[in-house]
Amino acid sequence: MKGVTRDFVTLFNVLWYRDFPLARNHKEMGSRAEWTTHIGICVRAAGDLLGYFTYFEYGNRTDAVMKNNKKETIANLEWEWAEPRKIDRVNEIAQLKESSECSQFSVFVGYFSNRFYYENKQAVLDQWDDNPYPLVLIAIRFDGQGKKRIFTTMETFHIQNGRCRKLRSQPALPWHASGKRWEAYDLNSSKG
Repeated sequence: MKGVTRDFVTLFNVLWYRDFPLARNHKEMGSRAEWTTHIGICVRAAGDLLGYFTYFEYGNRTDAVMKNNKKETIANLEWEWAEPRKIDRVNEIAQLKESSECSQFSVFVGYFSNRFYYENKQAVLDQWDDNPYPLVLIAIRFDGQGKKRIFTTMETFHIQNGRCRKLRSQPALPWHASGKRWEAYDLNSSKG
């Protein structure tokens, strides 16, 4: 895996908690638009920290494209609220695969119901197949259904040449992240 891919994964995962659109005990559910905006903010911030330019709704309506100062594509990025197992509605993986040879890596951020976790993951793997170009899969796992999604875990995978390797896993909600400033704790407990 290239250094730029590893750096993007690290930055995106860290930035996920920054300016989070929900707050424990205040606003526990977010709209689809809020999540789309949040992902876009994370992508732009990661691109900025890497020293790249980020363009949204670029070219063939790719959600985002990161480019260097020579206008070479570093990454094509897509995200989708519908679960990847719904292949008839989710064409982002196919779009990324079609343009994968023109970038250093591709990124798909998807929402995976814990109930259909393996079906969602397999749908991504089947579509990327044995593509020699890398795909970073960021899976936001949740319980519930429809608009009532309670996020549980965020997992990041590297997929290439038919192989899938988990890079990291973290709580999807910042107040579940142990030791972080957002962690939920009882002020009256001995931990506080």
